[in-house]
Amino acid sequence: MTPFHHPWGQLALQRWPRRRNETLQAWDNADLYLLNTLAERGLPVSEADEAAKAGATTLVLNDQQGALALALQQAASAGGAVVESSGDSFMAQAAALANGEDNSLQGIRFLWPFDALGQTPDQVIMRVPKSVALLEWQLHWLSQHLPQGVPVWLAGMDKHLPRQLVSLLQRYLGNGRAEYGWKKARLFSAQTPGQVLADTSYPSKVEAGDWQLTVHAGVFAQQQLDIGARFFLDHLPQSLAAGSRVVDLGCGNGVIGLAALQASPSAEMTFCDESWLALESARDNVSRYFPEAQCQFHHGDGLLGLENDFDCILLNPPFHDGHVVGDHVARRLFNQAARALAPGGELRVIGNRHLGYHKVLSRRFGSVTVLGSNAKFVVWRCQDPVQSGAKAG
Repeated sequence: MTPFHHPWGQLALQRWPRRRNETLQAWDNADLYLLNTLAERGLPVSEADEAAKAGATTLVLNDQQGALALALQQAASAGGAVVESSGDSFMAQAAALANGEDNSLQGIRFLWPFDALGQTPDQVIMRVPKSVALLEWQLHWLSQHLPQGVPVWLAGMDKHLPRQLVSLLQRYLGNGRAEYGWKKARLFSAQTPGQVLADTSYPSKVEAGDWQLTVHAGVFAQQQLDIGARFFLDHLPQSLAAGSRVVDLGCGNGVIGLAALQASPSAEMTFCDESWLALESARDNVSRYFPEAQCQFHHGDGLLGLENDFDCILLNPPFHDGHVVGDHVARRLFNQAARALAPGGELRVIGNRHLGYHKVLSRRFGSVTVLGSNAKFVVWRCQDPVQSGAKAG
């Protein structure tokens, strides 16, 4: 747990999901720079005039672990101001909720994309997302839904910022500038135009055989089907028994689950993703091509919160968690799959050859078989879970 000292107090913050011996802290200098600037410039959340502060609403976008929303909630609590937090990530919201509970902070209203705002915000506080597509879509959304003149503040670490950020602000908001840098972080400022100045190309369309898939902003493989998914499609199970319970885990646009439904129309398919916009993409594509299929859509941390005993789990795991690269997400999903399989069930997983997933999988499953490989990817069938090797979440 890392103490986070900000202009209005202190927070004890942890990353989510919580891991033993965590080496990464739950906030960075971009969070602190943004909050310091708000305090120094006297924006609505820190107005000395209590009457002005009482009705102030701050919209926070893309908060990573709750550092921004919770700090603003501490600042707002005495004066009755309102904090609303919106983003695409279930894990980010889970982190904010857990950290809020640890710090006895409540009252933040969480919104998913397309949800209606409670009231027009007096300011927008925004972490620059990793996906430029998501950034463009959010800027377009602000121009479409907010009146003219609402201040918009964006922050990010220098190494993660897109080079065209100022030009994107000017394109979608009609204004925008870079502020000074501080400790490898940078701030940007703009105001909403009160009208749509430029359209976006999102959601985009991606060709996948006979299908034209909807892909919402920020979802992986924005312009074309990724090569890993293409290879995985050639190694999916065929003709599963009627009523088989199948999961497309980390579904993205849903193409893997759609292909499984095409091969086994009577399967009971579940699409899972921690990205709200990914699930919305999968939902759109299922409704277009398999409107009669028995499907459910689970927004959460992998399989957690679902009933177990799946006959087949299909997984193309990410090896990026935001800007963090590693296999910790894949390991967590392997563990969940090992606990969730029905007797005789199987996990089919694809991975980049260099990641060496077979070593991890062999500790969690009694049977790990290579179904296909090429110079870049390997597909495994994993059966007979070893429960003692699947304790970690």
